[in-house]
Amino acid sequence: MDPTRPADLQKPLDHFRARTRRLRVHSLEQALLGVIAVHLVVLPWALGAMHPPAQFFSFGCSLLAFLLALIPRHYTEEESGSSDFRLVMWPKLLRFPIFWLGLALLAYLAVGALNPAWRYQTDGKAWWMLRLEPIPGLPAGVDLPFAQWGPPRMLMLYASAWLTACALWTGFTRRRPVQLLLGVVAVNGLLLALLGLAQRLVGNGKIFWLMEFPGRTPFASFVYKNHGGAYLFLTLAVTCGLAGWYYLRGQRRMEKSNPSGVLAFFATCIAVSILTSYARGATLTMLVFLLLCIGGFLLHQFRVPAEHRRPIVAFALLLVFGFFLKTGFEALRSGEAWDRIRAGLAREDASLESREWAAQGTWKMFQDHALFGTGTGGFRALFPEYRKQDPRLVKMDGQWHQAHNDVLQFPAEFGIVGMIPILLGLGWWLLRLVRSYFWENAFSAASVLGLLLLVAYSWFDFPFQCPAILVTWCALWPAVTLWTQYEEQGSR
Repeated sequence: MDPTRPADLQKPLDHFRARTRRLRVHSLEQALLGVIAVHLVVLPWALGAMHPPAQFFSFGCSLLAFLLALIPRHYTEEESGSSDFRLVMWPKLLRFPIFWLGLALLAYLAVGALNPAWRYQTDGKAWWMLRLEPIPGLPAGVDLPFAQWGPPRMLMLYASAWLTACALWTGFTRRRPVQLLLGVVAVNGLLLALLGLAQRLVGNGKIFWLMEFPGRTPFASFVYKNHGGAYLFLTLAVTCGLAGWYYLRGQRRMEKSNPSGVLAFFATCIAVSILTSYARGATLTMLVFLLLCIGGFLLHQFRVPAEHRRPIVAFALLLVFGFFLKTGFEALRSGEAWDRIRAGLAREDASLESREWAAQGTWKMFQDHALFGTGTGGFRALFPEYRKQDPRLVKMDGQWHQAHNDVLQFPAEFGIVGMIPILLGLGWWLLRLVRSYFWENAFSAASVLGLLLLVAYSWFDFPFQCPAILVTWCALWPAVTLWTQYEEQGSR
């Protein structure tokens, strides 16, 4: 009771407060949020989940989350805002097209794995692939050991991403858990960025100052700096989206303060970290993303009513964080990063050209196995034969376990038939987002832009061969789509 207000005014105020109080999140939904959050947080810190223990952990977390999402729930008045009711979850899963498309893809890849056309052979010194006679008319694959990223291991990784997406879509019924999960992703990105910056300042070339990987170029907790840059770019997109959403919400509500400034600072730290990772592709992708976000922000300022427009505040924010970016770049010797980017674009080193040569060999592989592909894991096993056909690649160091081009490697392994579920799934996400006018939501617009730009970046690299990136990318699609729909419905 407010003693400064008359009694006749206090009663309507109490009613308003009771009517707008935040509903409690169901305990099962809280448990689901905890499992998915732990899953997404641990993956990048576990060296990008590039090793079997982390991959088994990822599969276990995704399976647990999937089961939690399917448990029927009893909602009380505190959780529903109305009367008690029981909610059965599995019908929502059965209406989820990604569930059926992912199930079809995994079944298709499993058939290829059980119908090998090549088998791994070794004499202890060298290895080769023995040609077999698969059952005609069915997808065929390769018989590789688990340690060599064989089909069972790859199927487990794809299942982890699929189960996580299904659990998130089925089990989250409110915007609040989605908002908390995305906040966790943003904070995790900041912590990884700070680790990368600390390693650049006082590092000894080892991950966590303890783990050494000779011949590799680690950054933060990732063995491969390009994977570190790509993962941080995903968190940058989420962080920028959250900052924009809080900023615009603060304008509408005329709030004195909100988290947008803090999140913008987070984004600045992540951006500086991406540049100092020396991951050229991720840096260029980040610059395109930031330019588009700034352009969208300025365009929005001209669209809002004059009484809500704050050009001085917007200009001040750009100046302040531009200063932070400049200071961070100078402190961390960003000139070396820019020199590497310039050398790559000017073709002063063979990095870009060698990837183009590998892409040509991957395209030949796809043409030879266009319908069903080589099967999951087939690139690693069969590309050496295509490499021998190009003298330029023969001269290059390295074993070319990946094509450095996911846009071509996935079709080469999955074939046209295997790519159909993937393209249909991506199309379904985009259709749902378009129907919800995602571009009118600052968070959704920035996040979708980041997700699509990562696909464009994968033309020059292989980010989706890193489990931490693959699982996070797949989890962000349902999170962004649910956020957009709940925003449109006014859900809390």
